[in-house]
Amino acid sequence: MNEQSIATGALISPHDYRDGYASAAVAEQISTQINLPVSYKTILASPMMQALEPACVSHSVVDNLKLYWFRKTGKWIDFSPRFLDILAKRFDGQDRATGGTYPRLVFKLAVLYGCATTATLPNDTSLSVLNYRDDSKLTPEVFAEASQYKIPGYVSVPLDFQGTRQSIYLYGAISTLFQVGDELWTPSWADKDIDPLRPPKVILSGHQMSPFGWEDNVYNDLQNEWSDKWANKGQDRYDPKAWSPYIIEQWAVAEIPQDVQDFLKALPAPNNFHYSWQRDLALGDNNDDVKFAQIAFMILGFLAPIPANELGIFGPKTAAANAKYQQAHKIAPAPNHIGPQTRAALNAQFAI
Repeated sequence: MNEQSIATGALISPHDYRDGYASAAVAEQISTQINLPVSYKTILASPMMQALEPACVSHSVVDNLKLYWFRKTGKWIDFSPRFLDILAKRFDGQDRATGGTYPRLVFKLAVLYGCATTATLPNDTSLSVLNYRDDSKLTPEVFAEASQYKIPGYVSVPLDFQGTRQSIYLYGAISTLFQVGDELWTPSWADKDIDPLRPPKVILSGHQMSPFGWEDNVYNDLQNEWSDKWANKGQDRYDPKAWSPYIIEQWAVAEIPQDVQDFLKALPAPNNFHYSWQRDLALGDNNDDVKFAQIAFMILGFLAPIPANELGIFGPKTAAANAKYQQAHKIAPAPNHIGPQTRAALNAQFAI
């Protein structure tokens, strides 16, 4: 194997305002009151063999699925990353021959479809990329087996040092998109050349790996699915503070309360949202026009997710988001009013 030809392939997930609701629903568990131990390590299943496939996202997600189901059943289930990788190619719009995929999408697919095992879909990474991603391999029998292993949900994990460790402690492991350079494989794969993992001097790609613990107040531990030949049997240390500029997103398998799941299903997907605002709005208003303006601001990133009981109410948070939106569109600032110019801009972006 040409170690320097190992394919990476984690792409930054498109923003989805609904993720914040799921994270907020379990936020009470991620509290500054958690007394983290000085060191903590989860036992993960042995590293797989990603080899030359640009399937790091599905391999890291499967790391997390194996851990989730081990905690549920006491058994290590040999899930096939190939199932999620092939399935992602049905939805991600990326080149099937070379492209990576989005972590959020793969977690979503694990919720909707589950994951097949290697008994029905071998994870043969010696295949060419196109053969590895042969969609005809996803037979009804494969889907039927996968449906037994759906995960209950997923959450976006905070990127800061404390939030990362609290999430690892709560969920056992997380899946992280790192921006990486050739430091991952040069001058060799030997642990002495890799440990601790060096931040990139030149970013070459995104790569998904699975943090699962820490040793002291500096280093976290992660697992890389390239193989057990990499670093220390597929595992290594990294300094999350030094890596902070290169850590883009993090996810974990999580139980989402049913009422939150129902609420999320009622919210429109970002790429499916269309609306027409026909009247001016003002601070204190409470109606659907305000609700959908809030959704528009959340989709665009001007408004952080707000509680369900605040949807539809034009309050201070909405006014602040409105001001940011107006500034971005060179509209004379009027935070407490959504007037003709602001409505026209929103209608142009979310036209029915």
